[in-house]
Amino acid sequence: MAAPANAGSTTSPAFGTSPAALVQQRGTDGSVRVLEAKGAPIARPTGVSANAKPETAAKAHLATYARAFSVPANELKVDSTAKLDNGTAVRFDRSHDGIPVFGGQLVVSLDKSNNLEFIVGEAGGQPASSFPTLNKLTEAKLSGVAKKVVAVREKLGSTAGLQVEAQGKTWYDGSLLGVPGAEGVKPVYGFKVSSASKAIQYQVMVNASTQKAELAYSLNREALNRVICDAKGQVVQDATCDGTKNAYARSEGQGPSSVEDVNKVYDFFHETAVRYASYTNLDLTSFIGADYGDGKGKALRATVRTCLPQYACPLENAFWDGTQMIFGQGVTTDDVTGHELTHGVTEHTSNLAYLFQSGAINEGLSDAMGEITDFTSGDADDTAANRWKMGEGSSLGVIRDMKDPTAYDQPDKMTSDLWFDDPTMGDNGGVHYNSGVFNKAVYLMTDGDTFNGYTIRGLGPAKAFKITWTLMNLLTPGADYKDISYTLPLSCRKNIGRSGSFITEDDCQQVDKVVRATEMFKDPVRGAAKNVGYCATGETVNAVYTQGFENKNSGWTFDANWLLASETAPDFYHYATVGKDSAVAWTVAGDDIFLTQNTGVEIPEGGFARFDNAYLLQDDDGAAVEYNDGSGWKPAADLPNVNGEDTAAAELGGGKSFAGNSFGFGGTRYDLSSLAGETVKFRFHSKVATNNSSWWVDNFKIYSCS
Repeated sequence: MAAPANAGSTTSPAFGTSPAALVQQRGTDGSVRVLEAKGAPIARPTGVSANAKPETAAKAHLATYARAFSVPANELKVDSTAKLDNGTAVRFDRSHDGIPVFGGQLVVSLDKSNNLEFIVGEAGGQPASSFPTLNKLTEAKLSGVAKKVVAVREKLGSTAGLQVEAQGKTWYDGSLLGVPGAEGVKPVYGFKVSSASKAIQYQVMVNASTQKAELAYSLNREALNRVICDAKGQVVQDATCDGTKNAYARSEGQGPSSVEDVNKVYDFFHETAVRYASYTNLDLTSFIGADYGDGKGKALRATVRTCLPQYACPLENAFWDGTQMIFGQGVTTDDVTGHELTHGVTEHTSNLAYLFQSGAINEGLSDAMGEITDFTSGDADDTAANRWKMGEGSSLGVIRDMKDPTAYDQPDKMTSDLWFDDPTMGDNGGVHYNSGVFNKAVYLMTDGDTFNGYTIRGLGPAKAFKITWTLMNLLTPGADYKDISYTLPLSCRKNIGRSGSFITEDDCQQVDKVVRATEMFKDPVRGAAKNVGYCATGETVNAVYTQGFENKNSGWTFDANWLLASETAPDFYHYATVGKDSAVAWTVAGDDIFLTQNTGVEIPEGGFARFDNAYLLQDDDGAAVEYNDGSGWKPAADLPNVNGEDTAAAELGGGKSFAGNSFGFGGTRYDLSSLAGETVKFRFHSKVATNNSSWWVDNFKIYSCS
């Protein structure tokens, strides 16, 4: 993805004096991620008044602009509306055929007069077929699959004691969450699987067609990345703070308890609530508090010194269980408390998925709000040396350093060698490690510093807190760092002119530099496929040929062992970026095979060829693209290219080949300008000496840009 238009700008404001216009930021797959008004907000549609309900105005704007996100406007329904003083943010959920799309959301930002400032988010792809019809017995079977997955993940030995909450049908598009190797839109049933104590809580998606789990991840937002337990030396089956399952130790207005952890949490709840109230006008108790029907009303609740089944004591951790906080002994610090309460706030705003980059951002938001609460509270341990250190004063000591994430093996920018790809999913795809990029950004935004070639003036904790709160209201569940790269500056500019914010355009230019310094618009160094867009920002793709490889009668000749993805091993059933299938070289030792275009295509002026591909290639096995302009077959690697073949392969006689592991589907593009006006055929050539290589290709396109 290209750098955001504003990112790093030190000369031009987001809203200048030019006429109102709309610009787009696109992902590397060509999909629109944001539509932003430039020059002035886009005027509300005819018939919509300045005093109309924001939801009405947002719907009217989407009637025009939803198609840019490749979704019909009638598939979007209002989820919630957040008032942000100088306007509103209206959040829309997407449903297809009446079935929700998991993580598919668009957020429409309006000014006070219902004019359009920007639209952000992703709606997901189009399902290739209708949702399958299952009988009740089969639906019940799927819940058993969900429990088994969790039992295996948690090494429980059996599913006894696990409870399942069926969430019904949903469409699952892994690309919305940044899942490596995402394979299109799947029909799934959602389940929440948990233990009685809520120490185990998982979201599980089970494919309605294959009856296998597509996705399973923990919902417990843990501060210290471990779950260990103690409660007065007692193991509790249920940690709910309702006076019966666990006795009250201190309620609002009562004097101190004899238990230190009780008093600390009581005080730290107050500190966090004060920060949210003073910086954002948010009543934290009303927003995320729980009412258990015990006469205490809606309250911020916690159970301290907790021990839970299946874990050792004492619990040296804390987590938000969806309605309240649960603390082990000795982890009741102000930053941990603010961190966990913010997980509750995130759950009630953007509801960021707790895995991969969205999960890392989720953790980063909690670190940001927790640490700002910490060092503005005036506690004795809030020294200059401890500023930006998470967990100081806890039984485990410091666990993260937001000023210098690398001190605790976290990345401080997207291209850091410390980026964790988490191959075993032991940390939900690196949520606690890769939060370092967001943490570094918040440090730079707050205190300022010189980093990675940028000198940034700090905005102070109050402004940073306000901007981060606005960001939480604008993100969608599958947001990644590329989304932050443009949404964080927009969140700053959303506060310009807001009563009490004192945020200026110069402040927002510092935020522009923050996202560039941390390289949020780039892919990480590992765990992400190499990708490339079709055209430059603002240009349109003019396709003259497109092939999605949905069947073998597609105008290409398939040699033996060049197959459709659906013909291969079950693990790779329907592996594709567009539609249901792709072509795959499912090779065996000694194969020298081709996938060849039957009819040539006349190359347009300024032409390009681009395709998506995924590969697992052993050393010296060959995988290369070739073209024929009427004078014989030639290696496409000789053409100017992005992400083309770059490794000599013995099986290709030393010619250039793709190599290694692509980490799922990426994109390769060739510049065909030198072939303009000629009729050209292409072919994909796989020549291997092993049984362990494979190569998928999809969405081949010849086009020009304008």
